[in-house]
Amino acid sequence: MRETHEHDEDGFRIRGAQPTRMDAFVDAAFAFAVTLLVVSIGHVPESAAELAQAMRGVPAFAASFLLLARLWLSHRAWSRRYGIEDRGSLVLSLALVFVVLVYVYPLRMVAQLLLYIASNGRLIEQTLVVRTLGDLRIVYATFGVGFGVVCAIFGLLYRHALSLAHAIGLSAAERVRTRRSIERYLIFVGVALLSLALAFLLPIEWATSGWYTAAPGLAYALIVPLGRWAAWRERRALAAIDAS
Repeated sequence: MRETHEHDEDGFRIRGAQPTRMDAFVDAAFAFAVTLLVVSIGHVPESAAELAQAMRGVPAFAASFLLLARLWLSHRAWSRRYGIEDRGSLVLSLALVFVVLVYVYPLRMVAQLLLYIASNGRLIEQTLVVRTLGDLRIVYATFGVGFGVVCAIFGLLYRHALSLAHAIGLSAAERVRTRRSIERYLIFVGVALLSLALAFLLPIEWATSGWYTAAPGLAYALIVPLGRWAAWRERRALAAIDAS
């Protein structure tokens, strides 16, 4: 009788269907990161005016929450697909948790900064204390380093899984998807490096508009087209496997 296996929506065999203690710890850490995000909003509104003011901070919270949720889903997908819990994956997962917890505050600050520029201050709860060019560069640099390190850790997680391809029984298609995932996260690291370069090399002091000073943050919009390009390369590689 042929053995059947459960697969996810992308056709990847699920090897880690049951959450491990490592998964539980990562889940709890991401939940705590969201709590820190909520705490950073400020005090509980005590009047209608304060409530209306607090609601202006919802877009920045939503943007930050969605990115944290995306990172959590990425780790969940990795864990379910490979089912690995060895020393290497444990160290990388703990490093991911550490960086994410440090990353919460610059994440929210950059979200507020971009929404402030886009809405002329109407979509943030309070005025940002970014008075100088140096302050602005510190915010962008902190966010860029955090984002780049998070993507690098994910790339290393997929590289670790690929190194165990034979042991965990990865198919040819799964090996292609794993390699393309490594490539995708390397691209994202490149976007973070581009943002850092813009933050430190772009003469922001010449700015005549808010969009100019937002260029290091807007560089992350490249993730969308570059991610689609990486997905197209993955589809081509999978089609080549099917054809052969």
